[in-house]
Amino acid sequence: MISIEEALSKILSEISVTNRELVPLEESLGRILADNVYADRDYPPFHRSTMDGYAIKSADYDSSKIYHCKKEIFAGMESNLDPGEEIVKIMTGAPVPEGLDAVIKIEDSQELSLENSVSKVKLNSDKIFYFMNIAVRGEDLKKGEFVLGSGTKIGMPEISLLASLGVDNVSVNSLPTVSIVSTGNEVVPVGSTPLPFQIRDSNSYSLIAILNRYNIKPKSIVLVPDEEIKITEALDKGLESDILLLSGGVSMGSMDLIPPILERLGVKKIFHKVSLKPGKPIWFGKKGKTVVFGLPGNPFSVQVCARIFLDPYIRSCLGMQISEPLRYVFYGKRKKKSSLPEFFPAFLETKDKTGLSSKSFNGSGDIRAGLFADGIALHPGEQAEILEGNVLNFFPW
Repeated sequence: MISIEEALSKILSEISVTNRELVPLEESLGRILADNVYADRDYPPFHRSTMDGYAIKSADYDSSKIYHCKKEIFAGMESNLDPGEEIVKIMTGAPVPEGLDAVIKIEDSQELSLENSVSKVKLNSDKIFYFMNIAVRGEDLKKGEFVLGSGTKIGMPEISLLASLGVDNVSVNSLPTVSIVSTGNEVVPVGSTPLPFQIRDSNSYSLIAILNRYNIKPKSIVLVPDEEIKITEALDKGLESDILLLSGGVSMGSMDLIPPILERLGVKKIFHKVSLKPGKPIWFGKKGKTVVFGLPGNPFSVQVCARIFLDPYIRSCLGMQISEPLRYVFYGKRKKKSSLPEFFPAFLETKDKTGLSSKSFNGSGDIRAGLFADGIALHPGEQAEILEGNVLNFFPW
């Protein structure tokens, strides 16, 4: 039996780097950037007025002066000054003409008269300074400046930025193919009515939920009874994917058939059993390019193992940073009987500062164990009891 850290290290050492592909920008939500992105020009690309008002040269401002304004500039217009021109009316987003360097907002102006398209204007601002109410060219980004790194998950702000940079097709990391096999005579499809000694298949859906975070749609989802021939057929087919996810059949019972079948199919066992609770019987191996996660059958065990082992593997495959656990103080007390490190569902709670409180549950088979919890916290193996104020590792769902 190996430690959690050793198990994760062995899993991550089997990473297969995915290929790149181009996807239309409008279809890139949730995908992972494969390449760094740089600014194609300065942003803003010109000195831009941030107010409706009058653009002038700050050094020549005189509150007693009557200005003669004959031009109005809107967003999207070129902005050139005529000889001798010292003021223009300007709208928000419009380019400020070269030679002018301050914008006095419209509220601080008074139009005295309008004659032959020339308005006489008095400016009443009590302050003036260089580039007042102007977004300076390049103040957001300089041409060639680094903007987004490979491994970034694309959300709404990233899509908006990429559109501004003219990236209509985005280079993203290809998604791995995944097959899910759930086993057990007692497990029936979600839509069926179980007999008194049967349960519905929730594990496949827990795994689908993890995959959906990264836009991965399973290639196949199969539910098979504890029959060697049917399990062998399902696993053999599943090994055609990049990742094969199994639930059930990896413990030490007489009907736990998965490990020997995998080995007969040529899957090399990398480890079996990890020092943790729940999830101790987890099995991990590889055949060719395919990695196999054999997860225990209880619902909370699957959720814990998926969060602690599967999620980091997928993130690494896609070129993302692995999320480090957060550190929070613990509120209350919690005891455990086992000497194993133990994950438990936890809430975030704010008193003097934000910390963790434990959620009671009835073991790894409790279908409500993770419900409403903000994530899972780790009760260290060497600590029989955690006390108020102890600092714990916390893994948000």
